[in-house]
Amino acid sequence: MMKTDSYNRKISTKEAREGFIFILKNKLNFFPGLGINFKLIGDDVEKQVAIESYPCTCRGPDLPHEHYFISWEGLKSGDRIKIVKSDQEGKYWLQKEV
Repeated sequence: MMKTDSYNRKISTKEAREGFIFILKNKLNFFPGLGINFKLIGDDVEKQVAIESYPCTCRGPDLPHEHYFISWEGLKSGDRIKIVKSDQEGKYWLQKEV
């Protein structure tokens, strides 16, 4: 499997309203492990964050699963973001794409 050097996403209305970035399950390996702190640097913000999860039954009660996210305020619905790994371990850059 090819290793990715970035995580790209278009922010949804729910993400913007509730202040988080949804992380797809198949992209979890791009980030440090679940619950491990890392530094995420945005425009004028530098924050210690971690991948968090919550249980969900959006596919029905017979298919419980987890949703993964990073808490991050200030994004707008429709923003296209790119998270890039830094050369320094435990550091990532958040870029808004125009």
